Amino acid sequence: MATEAVRAVPDGRLTPPQFRILNYLLVAPGASLSEVAAYLGVRLPTASVMLVKLAAEGYVLRSRHPTSRRRMQLVLTERGQEITTSVRTALFSRLHAGLDRLEETERGVLQEAMPALRRLFAQV
Repeated sequence: MATEAVRAVPDGRLTPPQFRILNYLLVAPGASLSEVAAYLGVRLPTASVMLVKLAAEGYVLRSRHPTSRRRMQLVLTERGQEITTSVRTALFSRLHAGLDRLEETERGVLQEAMPALRRLFAQV
């Protein structure tokens, strides 16, 4: 899904893991580096490199946590929110167009699964 979503990025500059970070921060604003690394299943240095790049491109704001000097909190910038929302919208549009090409019985099965998929996508 992340690969498909990245195809929808207007400038084509996001990798699938970067999109996953942005999407995660959309639903978990203020997450820490450790939380992002755990979500991605990568080590802290790997997540840190990706977040430095996302911050340099203006998608993510990194700041010290107000109650812990050792912890960073991560939030999407306005640009990050816009691109993430745009990509999610484009992704769901592509999925909807694909549904139109399915047989009616296949669409029915997917229609029944959509509420569960929406809940799932809202969390990832």
